[in-house]
Amino acid sequence: MEKNKAIKESDQTKEQDNMEEAKTGKANSGAAAAFIFLAVVFSLTAGGATFLLSQSLEKTRSELTRQLEKTRSNLSDISIKLNGDVNAQLSTLSDKIGRITSEQQQFQNLVSSQQSATETLSKTLEVSNQQMLQSIDVLFKQKGRERIGWVLAEVEYLLLIANHSLQLQNDVQTAIAALEAADSRLLDTGDPGTIESRTKIRDEIQSLKALQQPDVVGMAARLSSVIKAVSALPIKYTQLNTKDKIDALIEKKASHDASDLEQAGKDFLRELRGLVVFRQMDERPKALMTPDQQFFLQQNLQLKLETARRALLMGQQVLFADSLNEAIQWLQEFFDLDVPQVRQAIEELKTLQGMSITTTMPDVSGSIKVLRSYHNELEKQQEANR
Repeated sequence: MEKNKAIKESDQTKEQDNMEEAKTGKANSGAAAAFIFLAVVFSLTAGGATFLLSQSLEKTRSELTRQLEKTRSNLSDISIKLNGDVNAQLSTLSDKIGRITSEQQQFQNLVSSQQSATETLSKTLEVSNQQMLQSIDVLFKQKGRERIGWVLAEVEYLLLIANHSLQLQNDVQTAIAALEAADSRLLDTGDPGTIESRTKIRDEIQSLKALQQPDVVGMAARLSSVIKAVSALPIKYTQLNTKDKIDALIEKKASHDASDLEQAGKDFLRELRGLVVFRQMDERPKALMTPDQQFFLQQNLQLKLETARRALLMGQQVLFADSLNEAIQWLQEFFDLDVPQVRQAIEELKTLQGMSITTTMPDVSGSIKVLRSYHNELEKQQEANR
């Protein structure tokens, strides 16, 4: 029984499965039909869209083709026009270059001809200059020798003045002036044979200008200051003219009023005591000098200093130093060394005594030798031409 029941349940189960399969089949066949319909609709839509798109693309392609042809036509026209313009400009430029080349060639030919003419003219001028120089030299030899002989004699005289000014007077400025005058006279001659002499003269002028000369003017001024101060310098051993001084004091005292009598008496006594001076002597005193002796001592000292100043101006070193030395000895022996003015005068003279008033002068005789040598050659040529 259970077996039958199981068979029945199995059959029922199969029927249910068959019914479900039938339902499923119906559902699947409906879905398939719907899918096919949709596929057909989509195909029709896609075909229409494809047709429309194809028409649009064809139209667009035709329009692009037409524009491309138009552009090509425009480009062809432009190219033809540009080629024509460029060819015209190239032709014009080529013509200009040709003309410029031709003008340049003509200019070069002209320059070459000018250079040739210039070289020819330069050679002609050179020959003419040489001929002119030869003519001038001949004329100078014929007519100028006598005149230049006088000029050379004048120049020699100026050179001798320069030498004597240096050797005898140490006068550098006069020597320089004489040398410059000699050089100027040689310049005026225009004779090329005087070049060596002029060169020697210029060297001598430069050597004189380079000299370091002593300050003679300043030294002379300092010496003059000492000479003026001699008359006021006090002397050691002098006789006082006491009578005259006492008479002057008495007269001064009498001239005072009575109210000033006491003060005048005091002044009289003070000045009277000043007439007598007590000094401690380190050496044996000498005889007192009279006023006349004092005067002559001062005069002799001034003359000695004047001699030193003259030696300074003349450049005599030995006489200058000896004169100052004697003046210093006189100041130390006869004048009061306690007075500052006396000591100052002695120091000033010692300072001047130590200075050099002369300078080693250069030799300026070389120009005379060169000039005389040239002058002798000219005289020999004159003798040969006669």
